Amino acid sequence: MRIKEMIICCVCLIHLLGIEVSVAKEKAVPVEVIEAKIQKIEQEISVTGDICAFNQVVVYSKVNGVIEELKVEKGDRVKKGDVLAIVEHNMELSQKAQAEAGVAAAKATIQQAKAQKNVALASLKQAEAQLELAKLEKERITQLFKNNTVSKQQYDEVMAKYKVSVATRDLAEANLKAAEAGIIAAEAALQQALAQLKQIEIRIQDYYIRAPISGIISKRFVDEGAMDSPQQPIVEITQMDKVKVITEVAEKDIALIRPGLSAEFNVESYPEKTFTGKVVLIDPTLDVHTRTMGLEIHSENPELLLKPGMFAHLCIKAGERETLCITQDALMRLPGTGVYYVFKVVNGVAEKVNVTLGVKKGNLVEITSGLEPGDIVVVTGQGVLKTGTPVQISPLTAERKQ
Repeated sequence: MRIKEMIICCVCLIHLLGIEVSVAKEKAVPVEVIEAKIQKIEQEISVTGDICAFNQVVVYSKVNGVIEELKVEKGDRVKKGDVLAIVEHNMELSQKAQAEAGVAAAKATIQQAKAQKNVALASLKQAEAQLELAKLEKERITQLFKNNTVSKQQYDEVMAKYKVSVATRDLAEANLKAAEAGIIAAEAALQQALAQLKQIEIRIQDYYIRAPISGIISKRFVDEGAMDSPQQPIVEITQMDKVKVITEVAEKDIALIRPGLSAEFNVESYPEKTFTGKVVLIDPTLDVHTRTMGLEIHSENPELLLKPGMFAHLCIKAGERETLCITQDALMRLPGTGVYYVFKVVNGVAEKVNVTLGVKKGNLVEITSGLEPGDIVVVTGQGVLKTGTPVQISPLTAERKQ
């Protein structure tokens, strides 16, 4: 019995010695590492959006009539004020000619009234001169009559001439005032004729349908010779030298958004080209259903590459901040989950640590929890590691890796 117990003890001892030898023989895994550091990283918000025309207007006519001439086709570029179409307006042209004749007649009447005023003014001056002579003669004959030098008949004749001169002067003054009133009436008639002419000219302009904005004719709704009405659209003009990108950001990113932020975006039609713009308008409220806030980004489009209706992938630049970062090649993810982890080296041994990610920029990624500044993180060789695995650090500097 004692021999049996000794045999069992020997077997156990041999087994334990084998384990120790195995552990002793476990080799350290070579790895490359970096140091988790506080670095500046640009905050970026990735969203999608729709490209819209900067301005789009459907043009209507103000009048009824037949479209006499249609001057544009779909795809034509127009400037603000360009004539797009002309509606027949022969009646209005006839009325304009009549109004112009009325203006000419009113001007002639003014000239006639001014001539009459000049005649009346000359008559008044002549009457005043005659009155002055009559007044002197009156004073002289009065003195002679007092001295009994002239007869009563001579005195009466002079006094009668004086009264005639006064009446002639008064009549000349009345004629001058009448001539001046005639000028005022003629000028008023001219202003009325000019107003009527202006009204007709404005009405005629309504028959010339003009572009309210600069842009491209994106739609044409009528043909030349068709009957037009204020309810019938003529063309649609789209301003495309500048576009709006309409997008939304999540509630968590609202604090980062402000007018003036720059944005970059791509469209499927030009995958290698990056377009730029700026945040211009921000909705004051959130959508209660999606908890998102609407944004409007404006972008110059001089080559007209961007078309309304395109789908854009945007990256809004929200500024830099200092935060804890590592390189993305250090990250591992649990299969089928969104849980990320890394291996950090503590006293030459690997330790698995779950991490929470923040902003990503290039090969850098922000770590919001799980690591501390100065932690040594494995970036190469972590695929065979587990907690407790001894590691051998290869000479790779953090500066070269990052």
